[in-house]
Amino acid sequence: MAKPHVTVYDFRDTDIMAHLAATSALGMTSAEIAEAMGFDVEEATRAVGIRLSWMKRYGMLTLDDKTNLWSMTNGADRVMAAQKVAAMTEVIEKVPDESMVEVMAHVTSRYRLGDPMMASLLRREFVYGTSRRSRAWGRRKPR
Repeated sequence: MAKPHVTVYDFRDTDIMAHLAATSALGMTSAEIAEAMGFDVEEATRAVGIRLSWMKRYGMLTLDDKTNLWSMTNGADRVMAAQKVAAMTEVIEKVPDESMVEVMAHVTSRYRLGDPMMASLLRREFVYGTSRRSRAWGRRKPR
């Protein structure tokens, strides 16, 4: 059977954090997160754990070594709370494509000068959204 894919090309970091936020305030094990994501636990726990370790390295998650529970950092909590603001999405969607160049200049400035965790999230979101290896390309909407 094929190995489960849990890479940045397969799932956005925020998709994984959403499972964590929606399921448990106390944290979850790698197996519980794999199950919440719809994977077979025996096949995917290791792959999910590796992905979570990268997210920990970038400051998005923490791991309690005693309980093996993953939880979100304060920065990740703020990102997830901001995603609930639908008005922000509506404003961004109304920005003309030609003006998005200036928006991208602002994003890259934040990437260089801002919080390292946010820089990692920005970079990884760009990779997810722009790589032809990404599942995002399978969800592409016609213009």
